[in-house]
Amino acid sequence: MEPEFEPMLPPEPRSAGAPAPLWVWLLIVALGGITVYAGYTALSARQLYLEGETARLDVTQQRDRLKANVADLTRQVEQASRSRDEVENALKQSRANTEAASAQIADLQKQVSDLQQKSSDFENARAAAEASGKEAASAKEALAREVATLKGQLATTQKKLNQALADLKKEREQVSPAPMPPPAAPPGP
Repeated sequence: MEPEFEPMLPPEPRSAGAPAPLWVWLLIVALGGITVYAGYTALSARQLYLEGETARLDVTQQRDRLKANVADLTRQVEQASRSRDEVENALKQSRANTEAASAQIADLQKQVSDLQQKSSDFENARAAAEASGKEAASAKEALAREVATLKGQLATTQKKLNQALADLKKEREQVSPAPMPPPAAPPGP
């Protein structure tokens, strides 16, 4: 027994005016939608890329500005350090000068007190010895001149000490650091 096969049916003739099947149209619409979506995502990705490049350029410019600010601040710190060292050296010298002037004043004051003691001793000796009055008077005058000279030297030294103290005060005022302006703020994004 042989199976009977149905003869192949010829395909239905299509007429030129017949519309395409529905699945073809759905496929065309789906491909069109996918194309539109792909174009939109490509434009979005390009926009994000351009924004990223702009942000990168802004960050690079800000980094360069910050590097320049750091270099400038480093230079200012070094200059301030050198100035501080110079002022400290001048202050040390001024202190040494002040100490020397103070020692000299103390020595002169001791000499004055010694001379004043001698003067009073000569006064007592003159009262005790009327006969040697002339001699004591001349010695007293000499001592008085020496006291006046020493007082003049003491006044001069006192003026020098006052000047040294004024210079020390000025240098101390110069040592105090002047406020530095803050670095320039980078512009907002």
